[in-house]
Amino acid sequence: MDADRQAYSRYQVICAESEAWAAGDGVRNAGYFYDGISFWRREVNGKQRVVPSWRVPGHGWRHAAGCACELCGSRRPVPLRGDSAA
Repeated sequence: MDADRQAYSRYQVICAESEAWAAGDGVRNAGYFYDGISFWRREVNGKQRVVPSWRVPGHGWRHAAGCACELCGSRRPVPLRGDSAA
């Protein structure tokens, strides 16, 4: 996970339909994962279980560094052309 990557809301993640993850509390759960369809909660002991969307964090979701979804694509810098308009 890159520290400088954009963090998204739960709604943005659902709309993008791309894999994403969010940090957990570290006490009982190691984090959350979205597979493009369902949200999963990872427990510290390694167990995973499906959870409803309203039980996962509303913010702080991240995509992989090489993600090519619409959200991540809109965050990439657009190269400027060196042509003069004059």
